[in-house]
Amino acid sequence: MVQEKENFVEQSKHASFYTGGDFYVSHDGRYLLCTFNALIHVLDIQTQHIVRSIGQDDTSSEVASFALFNDLIVVAYRNQLLRQFNWTIGTCLRTWKSVHKSAIVCMTFDPNGTLLATGGADFTVKIWDVEHLYYTHNLKGSTSIIGAVLFYTAESQKIHVISGSHDGRIFLHNLHVSGAKPTVLEGHMSAVTSLVLHSDHTLISSGRDRVVIVWDLQTLSSIRTIPVMETVEALVSLPSHDFLKPLKLKHTFSSDEPLFFTFGNSGLVKLWSGTTGRCLLIQEDKTYEKVANNSSFSKDIEHQQVFLNAYFNEATRMFYTNTVDHTIVAFNIKKLKLEKQFIGELGDVLDVRFLNGDENTPTHVVVASNDDKVKIFNLNTWNCQLLKGHTDIVIGLDISHDHRLIATCSKDDVVRIWSFNADRSSFICTATAEGHTGDVAAIAFAKTSNSFIVSGSQDTTAKVWSLENLVLDAEQPQSLSSLFTLKTHDKEVNSVAVSFNDKQFATGSADKTAKIWDFRNQKLLAVLSGHRRGIWCVQYSPANPELATASADGLIKIWSTKDYNCLQTIEGHDASVLRITYLSMGTQIISSGSDGLLKLWDLKSSTCVKSIDAHDGKIWGMTASTDESLLVTCASDSTVTIWRDSTEEDRQDKREKVEEILLMEQEVSNLLVNKKFHEALKIALNLNQPYRTLIIIKEILNEMNGTDQLKATLLQFSEDHLNLLLTYAIDWNANTRHSTEAQTIVKMLLSILTPDQIMKLPNGQKCVESLLPYTERHMSRIERLSQQVLFLDFSWHSMKYLEQSNPLSSDELQTT
Repeated sequence: MVQEKENFVEQSKHASFYTGGDFYVSHDGRYLLCTFNALIHVLDIQTQHIVRSIGQDDTSSEVASFALFNDLIVVAYRNQLLRQFNWTIGTCLRTWKSVHKSAIVCMTFDPNGTLLATGGADFTVKIWDVEHLYYTHNLKGSTSIIGAVLFYTAESQKIHVISGSHDGRIFLHNLHVSGAKPTVLEGHMSAVTSLVLHSDHTLISSGRDRVVIVWDLQTLSSIRTIPVMETVEALVSLPSHDFLKPLKLKHTFSSDEPLFFTFGNSGLVKLWSGTTGRCLLIQEDKTYEKVANNSSFSKDIEHQQVFLNAYFNEATRMFYTNTVDHTIVAFNIKKLKLEKQFIGELGDVLDVRFLNGDENTPTHVVVASNDDKVKIFNLNTWNCQLLKGHTDIVIGLDISHDHRLIATCSKDDVVRIWSFNADRSSFICTATAEGHTGDVAAIAFAKTSNSFIVSGSQDTTAKVWSLENLVLDAEQPQSLSSLFTLKTHDKEVNSVAVSFNDKQFATGSADKTAKIWDFRNQKLLAVLSGHRRGIWCVQYSPANPELATASADGLIKIWSTKDYNCLQTIEGHDASVLRITYLSMGTQIISSGSDGLLKLWDLKSSTCVKSIDAHDGKIWGMTASTDESLLVTCASDSTVTIWRDSTEEDRQDKREKVEEILLMEQEVSNLLVNKKFHEALKIALNLNQPYRTLIIIKEILNEMNGTDQLKATLLQFSEDHLNLLLTYAIDWNANTRHSTEAQTIVKMLLSILTPDQIMKLPNGQKCVESLLPYTERHMSRIERLSQQVLFLDFSWHSMKYLEQSNPLSSDELQTT
């Protein structure tokens, strides 16, 4: 018998953690520090989990730049504030106002970590003594924005600051000569982007003029100008040539020969000799190589996939660089091979699927987000592989029944098939299907074989493509042929689904209808009408002859695929239903809405079993793993979330709690029999049993010196227990039969706790407000009873007086 689901809990999540700008890797290579709006996120490189967030999430003070030295970071904000943190514990050590007249663009520490240089858009460089907390120098001379800054100690042990500006000039400031004009190095024709020191007297600079210049700081002249034929944004010079041994270079070089790596808009890392000006090595990994295409992204972004900043970490022997699409990339020094990709921001995530490994369990998730690249995330590390080929936003995707193929569809009107290549250990594009004249929004594989796929488009048609002759190891993508094309709807097709016997397929459209089609004769079998707004998703039941449709009218409808009648309508969503998935052999459905909610439905009763507040935006994609133990969702809040079926865990927890409660209740009963009321009282409070607690209190008060014993017991209770007892007393106080015990408890609490302590209790103020009206009513009742008792006493005394004043006995009165 299939066990129905009752709940899903979050297991892991990939959320945005980097919005561009500065980033650093800790000295031991374990942590990545990167900017996220107004925060600095500390990321565990191994798991890509956010360890801590530094700063305050305030949109008015976004991070402009920051610098790292050991455990310290100094963060410059756009509101002209500077803050110093210990990033290992997240503590703010100091805050001060920047004296720059505009935003800080770049900043760096000196090698000892005592001085900080900040270069600003106000054309100046400021020097700060971080150790003694004061501002030391204001370096002028530039007539443009400072884009790079660097500390340099000359052979005379005098500290200099080198800065590069956007007008192409490099300035050398001597910090030991007050008011001296800087030395100007001219050679670049465009903005200086990076400065590195190779030795005590050799400086290497790069610029957007597509050249790298090697400078001699002793003679203050250029040694060589190297045309690198690309815009270079970052330079890296390794601390020792020993790090180059894994590259097995054929070139022989001396120990003092300036060698450096360039990171530019070609998307390839290159090694250059500063002596000969020759390129010694070009990265073989072409993952980020810039390829000219007709992509709308290459038109919108001038430097597509350009590397911006770069660092070498000695502990991990890896290069770390970032790109314009908020991705941080790690290259191993050996062959400059891509090791890790940190996707900092996904944007709107439109579709997602699980990808199984060899043991038929999910190992990866395939994601289509708001760009032209398909992303495959490892579920353990969230490391990412990018599939490039589409030239516009990828809208939808699907996985073949054997998980060997991935199909993607895009706004470029093309469908692509991807297969796993064992030699490359990655997926490659095996085939393309072109023929649609509008955005392809939906794609679906056959269920029993890899014989065909179905695509639905904005051009209102559905196409069936043959995969019979697909060659998986082809060097070039094959062109798929269309078996047939159907004019399916009057508006765009939003969803397609194939039946589990591959005999039918269904389409859902913005024209408010779903249609069922026969594969054999390509004929329309039924038009399913009833929704008031467009249909977002159609899904076949895995066990029953049923089709489910989800619509923007907030309804889910179940249709028979035999007579095509509507079997039931499920209501409950207050917003558009975007995705539905069958679970538990067709007895349940889970749905996602544009309000960020997931709802689990029992189809027998049409009731909602569980509602989960899953995302902060529209949940565009959702699918279950093969064994339905996991669920993955993606949304417009830039997150991909993995959910775990916790039904059995929840049931086990409930069983354990019931057993625990039964044991505790038995213990309370035993304590009451043995008249151990004080221990019983504490357990009753833990069980949250008001009536049992009341009975125990009455028993205590009936004992000899019960009031004193009860107060002694309360003195040993924690504030949580006292708060719970006060809450109970308020309820008891509303009943005249229990008001005495309630007032006794309140009196004791007032003597144990001060008024301030009572008001600080979670329910303190509320309880006091609720206590007053009934207490005043009880007071009035007691006063009335007191008056009645006095009147009764007066009557008795009066009757006694009459008896004493009458001399006749009772017998005489009877005779009379």
